[in-house]
Amino acid sequence: MATLTGFRADRDGAYIDKDTEAVLDYSVDWTTWMPTGDSINTSTFTITAISGDTDALAVNSSAKTGSVCTAVISGGTAGNIYTVSNTIATNNNITERRHFRVCVKARSV
Repeated sequence: MATLTGFRADRDGAYIDKDTEAVLDYSVDWTTWMPTGDSINTSTFTITAISGDTDALAVNSSAKTGSVCTAVISGGTAGNIYTVSNTIATNNNITERRHFRVCVKARSV
């Protein structure tokens, strides 16, 4: 199983809260899942679109370092819950995907 630090879980899986104005890094650590001798060749982050969304959640950039894949994510409409997917392909031609949810909230001090 991939590791998601800072996330919480409910019956639907992993999720994390995000403020509408925040631009944050979200990482998926594939270390414990990675087969011995294999490594990540490609990593892609995608976000499921929400119909009629006026400020969709967006992947600004992404990177991989060893077995950790990271996306910088911004935007999102308060009250919406987005599904973010990280799909990897390994050097041994294995493709795998993990999902997490981002719950967007308008936070105040």
